[in-house]
Amino acid sequence: MTTLTYKQKPLPLKPHETVLDCLLRHGVALPYACKAGMCQACLVKAVGCTASEESRKWIKPALQARGYTLACQWVSDTDISAELPELADFAVASTIASLRQLNAQVLQVILEIADPRSMFAYRPGQYLTATNPLGVARAYSIANDFAVDGFVELHIAATSHGEFTRWLFGMAKVGDQLYLRGPTGNCFYDVRDDGDQPLLLAGTGTGLAPLLGIVSDALRQKHAQVIHLYHGGRSVDQLYLTDELQELARANPHFHYHPCVMEADSKTPLTLQTGRLEQVLVQDMAKAKLATYRIYLCGAPAFVHGLRKKLYLQGARSEHIHCDPFTERTVVAD
Repeated sequence: MTTLTYKQKPLPLKPHETVLDCLLRHGVALPYACKAGMCQACLVKAVGCTASEESRKWIKPALQARGYTLACQWVSDTDISAELPELADFAVASTIASLRQLNAQVLQVILEIADPRSMFAYRPGQYLTATNPLGVARAYSIANDFAVDGFVELHIAATSHGEFTRWLFGMAKVGDQLYLRGPTGNCFYDVRDDGDQPLLLAGTGTGLAPLLGIVSDALRQKHAQVIHLYHGGRSVDQLYLTDELQELARANPHFHYHPCVMEADSKTPLTLQTGRLEQVLVQDMAKAKLATYRIYLCGAPAFVHGLRKKLYLQGARSEHIHCDPFTERTVVAD
């Protein structure tokens, strides 16, 4: 049996077992989220050995050259050794500039970058991995463009089981330091491909964060075709930034904002559509030529995958549908 050495302790590796699964099986609290190589939260450093090509191909060349790889993709049939990386080696230092409740469950986090020259380039709608002072890491979509605004904006929903979320809602304060890594994800606006196409965006909860970034990016790049943004919640209280988005729609006549709630009451504004978001959207777009649309879907996995299938069956082209299904997983560091 082969072994994985971690902190000078040999751990038996099962056949075909990833380094991540081996460490988790032995009680090591390594950061991870998707286990698919996308979020890149489980970065480790190979020590005195070379990680597999499969685990290294996801990593930027500069980090590969320093031995970094993804534990969730590293499978070895020989003895190997790994250690956690130093955050300062590969992450960008930031501080919390403001914490603002957008509704009872969603917190807007504004981050200032300690050295703007060190900030990685990204496209609004992609996501980064943030690590807090306790070593807890989590991936979050980016709601704005740092190159334009000079700060990073995240929208984070309260969850009952998220270690990072519990820290953020219960302990975090302005001035706390976070380390950022990224970017990852393919859900973003590309004027070369999308510039002459109508856009359809739909999301639930904090799925609005990447969609807001995409819409703002498209408008900033003078996107002239129609843009439809659907955002849904169970009730009015679960929506947020409605005033700002309505103002954006008034300022840009080709941008249409469609807030939607499942449960309406006497206080629900008449401007809100009522029903399940996917049903409202599919009905609204029944006569649209979806094959011409670029589509962005963000939010809960069941919503994203279900709506993707409905829109495909209604005529949307599979290669034009960009998805960012959010996962809720506890991610902690050692």
